[in-house]
Amino acid sequence: MELEFSANEIKKIAIGVSHTIILLNDGRAYVVGSTNSTGFASRLNKFEQYPQFKNNNTIFKDVACGYSSSGFLAENNEIWVAGRFKSNTISPPAKLTNLEQNSNISLNTLVASGSNQVFFALELDLINYLNQDLLNLLENGSFADCQIQSIPVHKVLIQIRIGKSFDEVKKYLEENCTLKEIKDLLKWIYGDQRINFKRTNEILNNFGIENPKETKTLKSDLKKLLFDENTSDFTLMVQNDEYEEEEEEEEEEEEEEEELPVHKFILAARSGLFLNMFQNLDQKNLKKVKDYSNKSLETIELLISFLYTDEIPITADHDQEFIKEEFEDIVEYYQLNPKIPILDIFEKCAKN
Repeated sequence: MELEFSANEIKKIAIGVSHTIILLNDGRAYVVGSTNSTGFASRLNKFEQYPQFKNNNTIFKDVACGYSSSGFLAENNEIWVAGRFKSNTISPPAKLTNLEQNSNISLNTLVASGSNQVFFALELDLINYLNQDLLNLLENGSFADCQIQSIPVHKVLIQIRIGKSFDEVKKYLEENCTLKEIKDLLKWIYGDQRINFKRTNEILNNFGIENPKETKTLKSDLKKLLFDENTSDFTLMVQNDEYEEEEEEEEEEEEEEEELPVHKFILAARSGLFLNMFQNLDQKNLKKVKDYSNKSLETIELLISFLYTDEIPITADHDQEFIKEEFEDIVEYYQLNPKIPILDIFEKCAKN
C-alpha cells in the first residue's frame, strides 16, 4: 500500500495483526485494516481518520495496536479504544471513562497488547506545576498589563515566547486569527498546550518558530527572564549574610541587602504569599520590598529559580544540607501549591 504521507510527517506507526495506525507529527491519527480491528463498518483499504476525531480536531500524542484492538492517547490525556475486545464486541472509538483521574500525573506513552482484549501500560510523569500555575494566571488575568482581543495578557511573556515585539504579535493575531485560535495560542504561550495542533503550529511557523515541542518550551523561555533587570518590574531585597564589612566601615552600618530583579506575574502565579504581597503593594505603588523570611540569600535565589523553571539549580558549591533544611517549610511559608514535592525535587536536582 502506498502511503499518503511523507516520512517527515510521521511520528509513529503502530501495527496489529490486521490493522495499522499512523500518528502524524501534527497529532492526527489515521487507521487502515479490518472491521474487527478498526471498528469501521467496512474494511478500510486506505488510511482514514475516525469521523469524531476529525470533526473535533482531536490531537493525539500516542497510539498503540493490540491483536485486534486500537488505543489512542489524546493531548488532554483522554484514552480512546476501538476494535474487538474480550466480549467479541466490535466497537468504534469509545472514550474510557472509568479511569481514576489523578491531578498529579500526566500520561505520555500508550502500549496495547492481547488477544480479544486490550491491556494498556501508561508512562506517568509528575505534572509540570509551572505550566499549570501559568495557565491559571491566564485564566484569572492577574497583573496583566495589556490585552489581545480583550483577553488580559502579560507583555513580557508574549515577547519572550514568540520572539517578536508585543505590538507585532498583537497586530498579526487580531488581523489574521479568530478569537478561538488566539485562545489556543495563548494556551501554548502560558502552558505549552496546543489545543488545535495544526493551526497553532501554522501561527507559530509564521513567527519563525518550528517544532516548538522540541525546541521551545515555557521553562526554557522563562529561564531567560530569571533575574533579568531589563524586563523585571519589581525588586526583592534579601539580606546577604555572607557580606563582610570592610575595616573602615562603621560597625553600626546596616547589613548589605542583595537586590533581586523579579517579575510580579510569575511570582504571583506560583506563590500565594507573593500574590497577596503584590496586591497590597500595588495599592501603594511600591516597586521593591524586603524579604522577611529569614532565609539565606542562596535559598531565596534557588527558590526564585524554582518559581521560574520548576527546577532547583543546586550544585556542589552550595551548602546542600543547610539549604535543604531551609527548604523544608518553603511550600508552607510561601504558599506554593501544596502538592509540589519540593524536597523530592531538591533531592533529584542535587543528584544531577
